[in-house]
Amino acid sequence: MRKCRTDDEYCQDLINMFVGILPNLTIEGEADEPFYQAPRANSNAILYFRSNYPRSLLHEMSHYCLAGDRRRDLDDFGYWYTPCGRTTEEQLRFEVVEARPQGLEKLMCEIVGIKFSPSTDDFSGRPPSESFLQHLELAYQEMLVNPPPTANKVLSGMRSYWVN
Repeated sequence: MRKCRTDDEYCQDLINMFVGILPNLTIEGEADEPFYQAPRANSNAILYFRSNYPRSLLHEMSHYCLAGDRRRDLDDFGYWYTPCGRTTEEQLRFEVVEARPQGLEKLMCEIVGIKFSPSTDDFSGRPPSESFLQHLELAYQEMLVNPPPTANKVLSGMRSYWVN
């Protein structure tokens, strides 16, 4: 396992690894908010992650891996985002779309030795729903056994890179 001293070093190591696996994707840290910029004429897609947080990078990479070709042609993969202060209904919709990416993120964290904890992106104090936690675990099991093609490519590359 690679040893990193700071989050900056950890992020740079992760970026170096991902560039080797996905050379047509540009990855940028230090963003105020995560964002995916779809490819433009003669330029790579850009995946922006929050500040210098390794977990943010892994989370955004999970979305990239699961988006599919059509969604990768859309800024932010064509998803909606409602900031904190969501109604209960909005929070449940958020959890439905977040369980699968977080299942993949959990496996990525495991590979690189980062502690994973589910994120509801909700600062109201409400705990994650049991349904969300169950769907996240099912997604994690899927990623262990039968990940989609891009996720499989990234997971294989991560395992090769991180154990050497």
